[in-house]
Amino acid sequence: MKENKIYVLERMPILRSIVNLAIPSVLSMLVNILYNLTDTFFIGKLNDSYQVAAVSISLPLFTLQMAMAGIFGVGGGSFLSRLLGNKEMERAENTLATAVLSTVVISVFLGIAGIALIPQFLHLIRASGQTMVHARNYMLYILIGSPFILIKFALVQLVRAEGAAKEAMIGLFIGTGANIILDPIFIFGMNMGVTGAAIATVLGNAFGMAYYLWFYLSKKSLVKLSFTKLKLQWNCYVEIFKIGIPASLSQVMMSVGNTVSYRLAANYSDIYVAAMGVASRIFTIPTFVFIGVSIGIQALIGYNYGAKNYERMRQAIMYSVIITLSTSALMIILFALFPRELIMIFIKDPQLIDIGTQILRAYTFAIPVAAIGMIMMGSLQAMGKALPALIVSISRQGLAYIPAILILNKYFGFNGLIFGMPIADFITTAMSVTMLAYIVRKLNNTVGSVDAAQVDNIPLGYD
Repeated sequence: MKENKIYVLERMPILRSIVNLAIPSVLSMLVNILYNLTDTFFIGKLNDSYQVAAVSISLPLFTLQMAMAGIFGVGGGSFLSRLLGNKEMERAENTLATAVLSTVVISVFLGIAGIALIPQFLHLIRASGQTMVHARNYMLYILIGSPFILIKFALVQLVRAEGAAKEAMIGLFIGTGANIILDPIFIFGMNMGVTGAAIATVLGNAFGMAYYLWFYLSKKSLVKLSFTKLKLQWNCYVEIFKIGIPASLSQVMMSVGNTVSYRLAANYSDIYVAAMGVASRIFTIPTFVFIGVSIGIQALIGYNYGAKNYERMRQAIMYSVIITLSTSALMIILFALFPRELIMIFIKDPQLIDIGTQILRAYTFAIPVAAIGMIMMGSLQAMGKALPALIVSISRQGLAYIPAILILNKYFGFNGLIFGMPIADFITTAMSVTMLAYIVRKLNNTVGSVDAAQVDNIPLGYD
C-alpha cells in the first residue's frame, strides 16, 4: 500500500496520477459542499429568514476556525509532502505529531476566546434583534465544538499530504453523513432550530475526527502518528508557518471579507443578508470542485518539487488547469441558466429568491477565473513558495476584495457589492499566474545546474 502511494506520486503517468489523486479529493469537496449546504437547506425549510440570516452571519466564525486549523493542516501537509519526496521519514513523523498537537492547543484557546467575544462580533456585524438571538445560540455551540472542528480539518489536510486521498474522502463522508442525519433530528424532531443545526455540525466533525485518528492509530498511514519521540523544533514550525500562515491568512481575510460584506448587506435589510448567505453557500459548488482538484495535486506537486522532478511538476499544473477550465464551462451553464431554481432549493420567500438570483448571476462571472486561480494558489503552497502564496492568499478575500466591495457598494449600491468578488478573483488570479509562471521558468532554467536550496533562493524574495 505504501509503495503504491509512492508510485502514484513518482512514476504513474501524469494524467492518471492527477485523476487518481484528484477524484477522491473532488468527491471529498463535494461532500464538503453537502456539509456546507446542509444547515442552510434544513434551516431554510423553517421558512424563517431570521434563522437563515443567523446561519449566514455565523459563516465568518466557521471560516476563522478553518483558518486556525489551516496553519498546521495546510502548512504541515505541504512540509510533509516535501519531506516524503526527500525520503526524510523521521522528520515527516515529527512534523505530523507537531502539527496535530499544536492544533489541539490552538483549538481550545479559540473556543474559550471566541465564546467571550460573541457579543462584540454580533455588534460589529450589526445583527438585528431576532437574528442576533439565533446567531448567538448557533455560535455558542460551534465554539464549544472547536476542538472537534479544528482537529478534523487539520487531519484531512495531513492525510491528503501523504497521498491518501481516498482515506481523506472517507472521513469526510462519515462526518457529513452524520451531519445530514442529525440535522433534521435536532432541528425538527427536537424543535431546536439553529441550535440543533450547530450541535449536529459539531457531532459530524467529531465522527470525522475519530475516523482519521483511527486511520493513524491502526498503522495504515504512510507516516506514523506518535508523540513518544516528539521534538518541538523551531525549524519545523518555520516550515509549517511558511505555508500555513499564508493559507491561514487567506481564511482570516475571507472571514473579514465576509464580515464586511454582510455588514454592508445589513444596511439594506436582513433579507439581503439571508439572500447573500444562501447564494454564497450555493457558489461553493464550483469553488469547492476547483479546490478539490487543487488539493488533490498538492501532494503530487510537493513530492516532485522535493524530488527535483520539475518537468513532472509542470505537467501536473498544466493538466490540472485544463481539467478545471473544462469543468468551469459546465458550471457556467448551470449558474447562468438556472440561478432562480438553485435559490429555490433552499428557501421559498419570493423577495429572498429574487435577490439571491441577482447575486448568483453576478457570481457566475467569477467561475472561470476561480478555476485557474485555485490551481495557481495550490501550486504555490505545495512548492513552499511562501511570499507569493501569502500575497495571493491575503488578496483574494482581503486586499483586493474588501476595497472592491466598499468602493462598488458606495457608487453602485447593492449591484456593486455583489460584483466585488468576480473583480477580486480576476485580480488575484492574474497575480498568481504571473508569479507561478516566473517561478516555473526559473526552475526550468536551473535544471541540472542548481540544487534545490539554490532554486529556493530565486530573486524577488519569492521564498
